[in-house]
Amino acid sequence: MTMPEIKQSYLTRVISFYFAPIWPSFFTIFYLIFFFYFAVFHSGKIVLAIKFLLYTLSNSTELLGLSYLFLGVVFLISLIIPFSVSIYAILLLFEIWGDTNWEHSIKLFVTALVILTVPLLIIVMDDVIRLVASQPQLQEFVFLNNLNI
Repeated sequence: MTMPEIKQSYLTRVISFYFAPIWPSFFTIFYLIFFFYFAVFHSGKIVLAIKFLLYTLSNSTELLGLSYLFLGVVFLISLIIPFSVSIYAILLLFEIWGDTNWEHSIKLFVTALVILTVPLLIIVMDDVIRLVASQPQLQEFVFLNNLNI
């Protein structure tokens, strides 16, 4: 009689992937630290996005205008993307190397693509945040929160 196999949670499988007792774990741990730092660094932007939502809700939305609406949407999305992409990059490496039947060369290519595109996307979003925050419609929020553009 065999014991039934206990299914591990997704988070447990991800952690065991990054900290596996094999030599390539050096690279996976380095990757994890790299993108985890990105996520920690950009977690403050999530707080800023919540503050922006509360600021928008506390003001009369009828008086803010359409330009505020469109700039606000771009501002919120630009604040959320760097954090989200950093977290997703951590999970994506596990998905690429753990649960796919791709050839080794394709896995390497996709991993390199993630390593190059995630920081590039974060840089672009940072520029978008600075551009949108410098617009006159958002100047009051920027001033109230002492944001340096």
